[in-house]
Amino acid sequence: MSSPWVEDEDLDTEVRENSETGQNKRPGVGTPLPHMDPEIAAELLAEGPPAWFGVRWREIPPEQQWDAWNGLRRWVDWLIHEYRVSAQEIPDCWYHHPDITAELYAAMCMEYKVWEEQAPGLSPMMMWHPNLQQMLYRVRAMTEKAGCANNGGHQEPTGYKSGIGAYERDYNETDWRVHASTIRRAELVDRPETGVRYVRAAAVSAKGERLAVSSPIGLRADAPLPDAHVGLEFGSMATGKAELSATVVGTPEDAGLVWEQSTDGQDWKTIADEKDPD
Repeated sequence: MSSPWVEDEDLDTEVRENSETGQNKRPGVGTPLPHMDPEIAAELLAEGPPAWFGVRWREIPPEQQWDAWNGLRRWVDWLIHEYRVSAQEIPDCWYHHPDITAELYAAMCMEYKVWEEQAPGLSPMMMWHPNLQQMLYRVRAMTEKAGCANNGGHQEPTGYKSGIGAYERDYNETDWRVHASTIRRAELVDRPETGVRYVRAAAVSAKGERLAVSSPIGLRADAPLPDAHVGLEFGSMATGKAELSATVVGTPEDAGLVWEQSTDGQDWKTIADEKDPD
């Protein structure tokens, strides 16, 4: 499929011969795909992709945008022909729709990437084709929303407010400034040892002037811990062994636990750890 802007015969003879014979290829640089614009193909063979290829579409410099549009159009024409894409999926005026253009450009970059290594792999089957179908579903929804394919020509969407575009927002600037200027800060404040401590926050200007003061919050002292208590219950029983479970309540964080034993319930001794002899 020939480019409407650059004819195939304009491609430099040396580049064409290198493309056909596979000679003089730089290691690691992919072979240009047949649907690429000849000038793009020359850049791919020489020094890799063109400068705009892979750059965010909105960040392509003005001096490269003509080449970028031409390269993308040639790729889209190839995609439509190769995968039998209908106008209900990609309308003739796709380039008037930024959302569809973004999808197609992203797909163009991906399709190049999966073939770039020139080696058998899973990327074309596992990455390109599944994502191509998902991309076409998304583009079809965009096309249906735009309504261009059904009307036979491109139409700009209309907004609900007079003089406001469909994809423009007439913000309440006062509400926006209030929301955007809202700040949230946290502070760890110690509780008092006894009684109540009241705390509030004040907004101050750069000069130290008070702008606003919050309502106070009362911080009460920590309640004393309940009396210490240890509960004991059976876990499981086995021949010669009994598993006991102890629950400790109301002790300081650094408190420990010891196990004691007695033969008469009066005289208690700590159970020593039994260790195997060396």
